[in-house]
Amino acid sequence: MIKIKTFGGYNKIGKNMTAIYVDDDIVITDMGADVEKLVDFEGDRNYLSLNDTPSLIKNGVIPDDIDFFEKEGKKVKAIVLTHGHLDHVWAVPFLAEKYKCPIIATPYTIKVIENQVLNMRLKHLQLVKLNTGTKYRVSDGIEIELVNITHSIPNSALTAIHTKYGVIMYANDWKLDNNPTLGRKPDYERMEQLKAEGIHTLIVDSTNADQDGYTFSESIVRTMLEDVIKKTLDNKTIFITTFSSHIARIKNIIEISKKLNRHVMVFGRSMDTYIRSAIDTKIIERGLVPNVATRKEQINELLKYVKDRPGKYVVICTGHQGERGAFLDKLTTGQYAYKLSSEDAVIFSSRTIPTPINISNRNMLQKALESSGVNIADNVHVSGHGSKNDLKILLNLLKPKHYIPSHGGLNKLSAGIEVSKELGYELGKNAHLLMDEQEIELA
Repeated sequence: MIKIKTFGGYNKIGKNMTAIYVDDDIVITDMGADVEKLVDFEGDRNYLSLNDTPSLIKNGVIPDDIDFFEKEGKKVKAIVLTHGHLDHVWAVPFLAEKYKCPIIATPYTIKVIENQVLNMRLKHLQLVKLNTGTKYRVSDGIEIELVNITHSIPNSALTAIHTKYGVIMYANDWKLDNNPTLGRKPDYERMEQLKAEGIHTLIVDSTNADQDGYTFSESIVRTMLEDVIKKTLDNKTIFITTFSSHIARIKNIIEISKKLNRHVMVFGRSMDTYIRSAIDTKIIERGLVPNVATRKEQINELLKYVKDRPGKYVVICTGHQGERGAFLDKLTTGQYAYKLSSEDAVIFSSRTIPTPINISNRNMLQKALESSGVNIADNVHVSGHGSKNDLKILLNLLKPKHYIPSHGGLNKLSAGIEVSKELGYELGKNAHLLMDEQEIELA
């Protein structure tokens, strides 16, 4: 018997967590946070502890697994994480330890978690590094395999759960980038082999299932960035904001800036976490990235150099969503010793995540930047998620017996269902629409 139970990531993007039952054994895939609610919950706090777990659950920041753990916790044989984004792993320190089972992920994802829990005094997290292309047996009837995939963070993987019923594939998040600027392209050969073994169920990211066409390669953004940075070289200082976890993007910005004779500074706490993880796992070289400034006094000291040497610096920083407490928010509200002017440029190598809070915060940041007269370049970016045609390719590549869209609200999941109908799937028969806190048994 195969049963799928959802906790989060099906009503909206974020707080991803799914339980996959194989007879009497259970594998949990992902254990993330609702990032919007997390930002609100954290406020000005610098530290959260295990004592905050009940409040995090009550406020909807992390999945509510209380009843599930009491009833089924002993059946959980493994927790498998697809990649290191907060909406997929942030809840691990607060929820995972009590299951007393291995937590399996690629080396970079494990390092992100290790950096997250440095000050939390957790003693019993069983973190297991598993390279893509290898397997790990968690019970007599279940073997876990990670399959290399591309996304907007290093070491992303598809989870393949090998069972006597066939392979259950959990694919959150992914894109089909055949020319990545960091890491390897998707392992199409292994996916073909898994199709031959038989894919029983595919649970798959639907973030861009409503977007026509294909998602472009990260190599396209590198060209876009070089073009935009060249066009803004007349500005005294160039501030570039992007996702802290997008190590390939950060690497590209640094290399382009150096090529154009600009020194690089990097500001922001989350930048520090992800970049240190990338250095520690040898994804990027230690000497490539300057030390990341995180403390106010440290940042202010560096900004004096920026101010005194116009035309010499590119600053990579946090704040592309307009989130409170990030570098750009503090810069535009006068909390740092640098005043933006019409002689500066701000490049958003990102897109606004389309949620009400993000849209509001981003609009406020935009108004603040416009009032200072800065030169703004927006959406120098490509998504880390496959679009409609990419989803068709993946479905044809794997040909699952059952298909379940995930990672989005009802509009995204419905778009995923519509794509599957074009390929012969039928809603209620072999294509299934689930929302949070629902379950389904599949023959």
